Amino acid sequence: MRIKKSNRGLTFSFAENEHFRAGTHYRYIVDNASSEVIILADEKGKYKMSRKGANAKPLVDLRNEEIRQVMSMAAYMEVEVLDNKIIVHVIKKNVNTEGLSDRDIVDLIDKSEDITFEIDKSSLIEHDSALVDMLTASGLFSQKTRTDLSYVYDTVSLFSGAGLLDYPFKKDESFDIKFAVDFDKSACETYKANIGDHILCMDIRDLKEAQVPNADLIIGGPCCQGYSNANRAGNEVQDNSKRLLIDDYIRIVQAKKPLMFLIENVEQFITKEKGKYLERVLTALSDDYNITYSVVNDWEVGGYSKRKRMLLIGSIKAMGKIVIPDVCLTSKKVVKDALKKVTSEWYNYNDITKASASTQAKMAQVPQGGNYKYIKEMEHLDRHSNVYRRLDENEPSVTITNWRKVNLTHPTENRILSVSEAAAIMGLDKNFKFLGSINDRQQQCGNGVTQAISSFAKSIIKNALYRYSNESLGLSLAVA
Repeated sequence: MRIKKSNRGLTFSFAENEHFRAGTHYRYIVDNASSEVIILADEKGKYKMSRKGANAKPLVDLRNEEIRQVMSMAAYMEVEVLDNKIIVHVIKKNVNTEGLSDRDIVDLIDKSEDITFEIDKSSLIEHDSALVDMLTASGLFSQKTRTDLSYVYDTVSLFSGAGLLDYPFKKDESFDIKFAVDFDKSACETYKANIGDHILCMDIRDLKEAQVPNADLIIGGPCCQGYSNANRAGNEVQDNSKRLLIDDYIRIVQAKKPLMFLIENVEQFITKEKGKYLERVLTALSDDYNITYSVVNDWEVGGYSKRKRMLLIGSIKAMGKIVIPDVCLTSKKVVKDALKKVTSEWYNYNDITKASASTQAKMAQVPQGGNYKYIKEMEHLDRHSNVYRRLDENEPSVTITNWRKVNLTHPTENRILSVSEAAAIMGLDKNFKFLGSINDRQQQCGNGVTQAISSFAKSIIKNALYRYSNESLGLSLAVA
């Protein structure tokens, strides 16, 4: 079989045989003269085969410097699995992709045989319940490392945006995000900078099923502006067009048949037009999947804001229906907990839209927790409650949208939030970089889902996938 080059190491899965199974040990030999890596079964070998996905295929994962040097010379590899050894032939032929579009390159990959992607294989965390796993993701429990074999689940991301939903999945080595897609160019650049260059920048309505790799999990947040009450004064024709994009998410799920899928959206997704759009999902996918959904509050699952998002999780019938725990943590975070993390080391630290003198004068009239109603010349107006909202540093933040448009104000200074400050409230860390114009960066952050909610969803999904994989193999879950 042919596998893709990775500058980070050598990773591939294959059908097991008598000598090579998940859990068996091995060693390797590098034959530079023949441009080969030879893998030998050895009970005393330093390396151990992990499991790949729910089907438990054995997985080779070598990431040391010696292997990376060999891989750096490769265009791709041909893998020959023999009875008692595996030979990886390093093909040094150069492949010219100059002038090819993203779609052309994806088409080439689709035509290649058994393409795999790099997967980091350090020990993974696992818990016996979704609740415990969620609490660990929120930082409230110490992590206990499993000593048994890990699983890796191939993941596809749709309507990926800047990658705020994907970010916790990317950081968890149980998931390998193989493909993502979004139409927004600057959001795709942000995604590439933080998560990976596997994102395709295009309108999903033009995306062919064959361009999407098979996956154990599909995640995504179909365009939410059409559903949100915040867009009530928007263009209705445009809104309807965005709502129909849920059909493309359904189309990909039906074609790829993952073990699980996740849809995150604004809470109005459930009720908009008497539940019309939720019903589209239930009608199209309920025959093949158990589907559950719930509204989750960021503050109640470890976040810094009152932002609410709908989570809808589908799981194949053999997995049973997934429970989304109704959780409310007693140890909660507030605005000052987020803002105190922000230093000049944050990439978007200086990204602030400067207010005019007249705007600053209006901000000066508003106390913490107040809004435009405290501004003398605006008190009689009917505006959104977040207009000129000054955050209360001892309370959770209001929902972060594009805060420039409403002049969402810093708790103690007469200015709007910086991109870094908004990112911190969203639960992001200093390593996350928003790219594009200042407006692009603000919009990308405001369009995203908080990291507490993303991590909560990821933990529920991971727990369910592990449980299903272990039950399929007759194994029991380790309890933390």
